[in-house]
Amino acid sequence: PRPGGSGIVGAQMMLSAPADGYTLYQTVSGHVALSYLMKTPFDVIADFQPIAMIGVSTAIVCAPPESPADDIAGFVAHARKNPGKLNYLNSGNGTSTHLVPEQLKLKFGIDITSISYKGLPPGVQDLLANRLDIAVVSTSLVMQHVKAGRLKGLAVVGPSRLDELPNMATMTEQGVGDAEVRSWLPLYGQRALPRAIVDRVNAAMAAALADPETRKRLAAAYITPQPMTPEQVGDAMQKEHERLGTLIARLGIKADGAT
Repeated sequence: PRPGGSGIVGAQMMLSAPADGYTLYQTVSGHVALSYLMKTPFDVIADFQPIAMIGVSTAIVCAPPESPADDIAGFVAHARKNPGKLNYLNSGNGTSTHLVPEQLKLKFGIDITSISYKGLPPGVQDLLANRLDIAVVSTSLVMQHVKAGRLKGLAVVGPSRLDELPNMATMTEQGVGDAEVRSWLPLYGQRALPRAIVDRVNAAMAAALADPETRKRLAAAYITPQPMTPEQVGDAMQKEHERLGTLIARLGIKADGAT
């Protein structure tokens, strides 16, 4: 792994490697929003060959147990009764932690404040301490807290309910699916990667995602498998690129600082 620079370091490493199938780039769908937030040394769409999709990493919209809200509608009602008094965890502008609450603000006309954190863990600690009112957090980070009653789960950000929390509805089921920003997990190669290699890797990914042991391990990480053809990956990421671009422009979001 080569972390850093919102994935730019790893992407550049892959792009500079030979297009032989031995150096690929596993990323998240936020990759396609990078060019709206900062200058990138590559085109997030044109320079990358879509190969396969692992799936969707789910998240939970959470609130502290003291919150009167039990779902999204309950939180909206709470926010309307307390305009300007509630806040949310923002672990990075342009991420789902930022864009989901901002879309709820737009959709329902509520006034909640972004509180910036360097990463999710410190924000989760403040959520547990009732210093934040709502947060969108990866399921793996908060599942145990929700199951133990230390946090409330208001909604699933993802395609389906979670087996461990079957009574918590998805955002789509609650009528706010248009405010979702899902964390897709696409696999890319260089644009010059031969089609034969693209197809071979895609077939290997499809076989892996059909394997019961692989699915068990993905489920443990709260990842829902979503096998796709290279064309389907390209179409999905192009649509997400356009959707996030429109949203980021509408909100006036920059990479750092408040909106």
